[in-house]
Amino acid sequence: MAADESWREPDRRFVVSGPARPRDQRDLMGRPFFALARRPRFEPVRYRSRQIDVIVRASADEGMATIWDADVLLWLAGQIVEALNHGRWVSRHIRFTPWQLFHDLGWADGAHQYRRLRGALVRLETTRVATSLRNLADWPAQSFAWISDLGISRTEGVSLTLPIWFMEGVCDCSRVLTLDPAYFRLAGGLERWLYRLARRHAGRQKAGWTFDVAELHARSGSLTPLRNFMIDIGTIVHRQSIPGYDFQLVSGGKPGVLRIVPTGRSTVPGENHADPTVASGAELPLLQVQKPGVFSRGCVRLCGSRVRPGRSEIMPPPARILQMAQAVLPHVAAGDPASGKDVAPPSCGHGISRAGSTRNPVVAALSSSRA
Repeated sequence: MAADESWREPDRRFVVSGPARPRDQRDLMGRPFFALARRPRFEPVRYRSRQIDVIVRASADEGMATIWDADVLLWLAGQIVEALNHGRWVSRHIRFTPWQLFHDLGWADGAHQYRRLRGALVRLETTRVATSLRNLADWPAQSFAWISDLGISRTEGVSLTLPIWFMEGVCDCSRVLTLDPAYFRLAGGLERWLYRLARRHAGRQKAGWTFDVAELHARSGSLTPLRNFMIDIGTIVHRQSIPGYDFQLVSGGKPGVLRIVPTGRSTVPGENHADPTVASGAELPLLQVQKPGVFSRGCVRLCGSRVRPGRSEIMPPPARILQMAQAVLPHVAAGDPASGKDVAPPSCGHGISRAGSTRNPVVAALSSSRA
């Protein structure tokens, strides 16, 4: 039996033994399989598009599994794909130690994270999913829980069983995609859902992809009214906080069209086109210098003495902002961050003169942030 079919053997158990990059399934991306808010959701999701039905029902006690709980499934998918890539046999019956998951997903090891993991596992076990996705025409929808046979102990760690529907998708390499590590640092549920939608549809296509905002509202399964959903989309477009993609609202009547275009700002190893001499490493968003005096994506934008946030994925610490600024603007190094005294440049890079200013805008931003 081939390695990618070995999981069908009923008595085999797959033990996680090393690190692996999380993977996502195309079928799960851009459809309403998970709740997008942290507060418990008990209302079921009912979504229908063409021949595809998705129904998700929550537990009356725990609520529906959230898009943050899905991180566990993404990590397990990565472990399975990694094993298959090395020719090892796998199984849908899995055992792992929590610290390996914490390490790979960047969770801090501690009592809080153990409670978080336990809550996620319980919600994944009690949430019921029914879908006609990947079914033949006129076949009944498959019903399953995200995990079953859950066991948690101090000596054995975590043991669980994945559904056949999930395993069939993970073991088909054409249905699996890698994720930007920065995805797991996105704080908003809608931001996470939009990244996964963009990763599936826009991918690396230069032309990008467009969606009607009303269609996105239906596809997300969000309980937020359409008007508020549009406001949330506008906020995300303004912040440009999603790694690897630019989001643009195109005027085309109400409620509008969202255009998603891939960029070179992904932090996925081997796919980053930013200058590595300016900033590197997955722990901080990478900096791209576009114009003199302009910093984008993770730094600040300077216009003379005016300081305002630019497109930021995650704002670095003030000391890191100064360090990156010094790499491209030598005059910043002359200042004293403690006192905030410096000589401002004669121009902001946009041709705007700032003669007479006695305070460097970067130092001003640092001083105000410390205050």
